[in-house]
Amino acid sequence: RSACAVIDFEAVVIDGALPLDVRRRLVERTNEHWARMDRQGLTDAVVVEGSIGRDARAIGGAALPLLAAFARDHDVLFKD
Repeated sequence: RSACAVIDFEAVVIDGALPLDVRRRLVERTNEHWARMDRQGLTDAVVVEGSIGRDARAIGGAALPLLAAFARDHDVLFKD
C-alpha cells in the first residue's frame, strides 16, 4: 500500500524461487489482505502470480544496465 501511494502501479507481481503451491497461497493471502485495506485515493492495483520463478532475480538484474543506459530519468532508479 505504501509503494502504491508513491507510484501508481497497475499490478503487484509475486514471483521468485518458491514452490508453486507456496507462491499461489502467498498470492491468495496477499489478495485477501489487499481487499481489506483502506486504499482510498490509490490506483486499484491487482496482485498476481508471476511465471518466471527462480530466474526472476537474474532477469531483473540483467535489465539494470539497459535501464541505466536508456531510461528517461536516471535519478528515478539510481539514486546515490
